[in-house]
Amino acid sequence: MSKISFNELQYIEKMLEMDGGYVLNFSNSTFQRFIFDSLEIDIYKKYVGLSKAKILRRIIDENDDVPVGKLFLQLLEYKKLHLVIKEDEKELFFKCVEISYRLIGKSTLPKVKSAPIVQRLNFDFDASYKSYTKMVTNKNAQERGYEFEKYLFELFIQNNLEPRESFRIHGEQIDGSFCLANEVYLLEAKWQSTPSNKNDLVIFNEKVSSKSAFTRGFFISHAGYSPHAVETFNSGRTVHIVLMDGQELAIILERKIDFKTALEKKIRCLAEEGNCYKNINELF
Repeated sequence: MSKISFNELQYIEKMLEMDGGYVLNFSNSTFQRFIFDSLEIDIYKKYVGLSKAKILRRIIDENDDVPVGKLFLQLLEYKKLHLVIKEDEKELFFKCVEISYRLIGKSTLPKVKSAPIVQRLNFDFDASYKSYTKMVTNKNAQERGYEFEKYLFELFIQNNLEPRESFRIHGEQIDGSFCLANEVYLLEAKWQSTPSNKNDLVIFNEKVSSKSAFTRGFFISHAGYSPHAVETFNSGRTVHIVLMDGQELAIILERKIDFKTALEKKIRCLAEEGNCYKNINELF
């Protein structure tokens, strides 16, 4: 029997739309095939006369944590790929993923070095700006990139964004991540002499979208972005990332603008206007 609590089961049932005896948009035949592929159970031989929702509840009651967790993940993946996860469902979706991973004994995020949660007191804008501009004098591009990641990690700590340092997952290098308003943001940080191009944006956007429906991304490029890169990137695709350049970061520090507020305004602009790169001067 699966060790899933009553409250956890309510989350799962809501996400899988189990009211009225249904499970998502499955027909009897497609649900039969889906469960057989996952658990090798012929549900209409074993559970005669039951609705799809009642069958799933019986499966949860009769199987251990690992097969139930794996089945939940497969059902959530089906919903992500074939149905729409609405904006107001994203937090619930993430919760259901956490429940599923707990059942199979895994964490949803890799175990990498985390920053302690600290209370931000009197953030020193002047010192942060001085550290940022000091990186310009470093002529070694590789060292600049490493210094930039370290600088951002400290900036995120000081602004209570619960950052993680860079890590590798499935052969991909991630420059780091942070949390804002209970949403996870992957980081792409570029400190180079030339502006980032459209291909850089496309690759990072796909990296973010491949993780989950609720993952977002923050791309910050010291040298900004090449002409028309953002315009052509924004055309004809779903954008999961917001952009910032070095000049904007300098303005935030010089004008002593709250960094979290600046991020929130950029994210809201993406959600409301579809603009992933609205300049900080237009937001304040």
